[in-house]
Amino acid sequence: MSFIITNCIRCPGTHVQHILIGEQMMDEFGYEWELAFACQACSKLSIYHYRLRRNGQTPSSYRNLHEIGEVESRIIVGINEVKIDPSVPQRIADLFREANACRQMQRYEAAGAMYRKALDVATKYIYQHDGRLTGKKPADALRVRIKSLGEMKILEQDIVELADVAALDGNDAAHDIDPYTAEEAEALEDLSNDLLDRFFVRPARVAAVKAKQIAAGVRSP
Repeated sequence: MSFIITNCIRCPGTHVQHILIGEQMMDEFGYEWELAFACQACSKLSIYHYRLRRNGQTPSSYRNLHEIGEVESRIIVGINEVKIDPSVPQRIADLFREANACRQMQRYEAAGAMYRKALDVATKYIYQHDGRLTGKKPADALRVRIKSLGEMKILEQDIVELADVAALDGNDAAHDIDPYTAEEAEALEDLSNDLLDRFFVRPARVAAVKAKQIAAGVRSP
């Protein structure tokens, strides 16, 4: 049974044994290979670019693949694209998907920065498109913008407090010298998702119900 020991790209596991389950030669000489491994911590698959030090045999002919070659790079596959409600504007949805992809790839610093970017664009969008904010100019700072939305009752106070933390966390991901953890990135994703739900998804559902009531003649236009 061939294996390597490495950090998993699909789960938080570190120094985990990965079992070889498939191989494909990538050059005519038998040095370059793409190898598929199953992580023993999460059972998910990952693909790696691998180079044998000498040709003549396949990687699966050996047990410890570190002894006869090098893993040169990981091939990033298997990212599960997050589903986002169609009521969320495309630009904001794309930013959230990018942040989520970074988190799945364990790029937590990048995820934090991208979640903050999604919140930044979302709050600016609300100022541009919510009729209750007509004529009002958004603050440059995201934290101030979020607080103002709470003061104007666009957001409930509980989410204002959470979103304020999200703004701080995302900023820390871009500027803090300490490593950004998986738990922090996941918490920031949950907060960002909740905020997008309150900004876009819930109002869209309410509008859909109103439209049905009007169509049924039980509500005036």
